[in-house]
Amino acid sequence: MRAILINPYNETIKEVVYTGDFREIYVLTECKTFDCVNIDDDNTLYVDDEGLFTQSRYFSWNGRNFAGKALVIGIDYQTGEDMETSLTIEDVTKAVEFLPEGHREQPYMEFKAWQ
Repeated sequence: MRAILINPYNETIKEVVYTGDFREIYVLTECKTFDCVNIDDDNTLYVDDEGLFTQSRYFSWNGRNFAGKALVIGIDYQTGEDMETSLTIEDVTKAVEFLPEGHREQPYMEFKAWQ
């Protein structure tokens, strides 16, 4: 199925083939663990979950910053199954801004007690 790879290291956005095997996400994004970020009603952005600790290049998706490579895959939220992304290269290019070399984000975590 068609997916889109965002690579901040060489500042490219390109279509890739994803077979639906989640282990491919590790290979395509070159990470050890990933997180899923819902970007619209039909697509998920798979990002390096340790990116803020391990990566040196960043990109912004509609103003939200991420570290390392990322993969856009379509998803059926009712079944949880992956599917071909409904986004085009042009859609992703409009949403993504590559941040300059040397840009740094500080990891932030906050714990709140239940009330």
